[in-house]
Amino acid sequence: MKKLMITVNGKRYEVDVEIVQDDDLIEPQSAFRPPVRTVDTYVTPPTVPMPVASTGSSKGKGAGADTKSLTSPINGVVLEIPVKEGDAVKQNDVLFVLEAMKMKTNISSPQNGKIKAIKVKTGDKIEAGQVLLSFE
Repeated sequence: MKKLMITVNGKRYEVDVEIVQDDDLIEPQSAFRPPVRTVDTYVTPPTVPMPVASTGSSKGKGAGADTKSLTSPINGVVLEIPVKEGDAVKQNDVLFVLEAMKMKTNISSPQNGKIKAIKVKTGDKIEAGQVLLSFE
């Protein structure tokens, strides 16, 4: 038995405590343990097809999407354009590399087709919904 003095709501009490297990024999444990995170390598997320622009006046944000143009899903800066006008592309081919919040994002083709016109150039700041290119 140990005799302890405790204070509850400003009032002091003397209590007798029976020791069931002695903490001095147990390895001390920290009250705060940060989560353990292991990272082997940085994994680039898979490239996914991006939505296409609508034919309406809502600048690519409408429900009726066509297959003639590709819009940006995010705001960013165009870093790379690995294709050129007249190129034949397949679904999931990378068409643009954008930088947004210091991260590179691949914009891929939502379909097979031929590029009719590229509407932006490297270094351009673009907004979500802006048309990036059109297909034939």
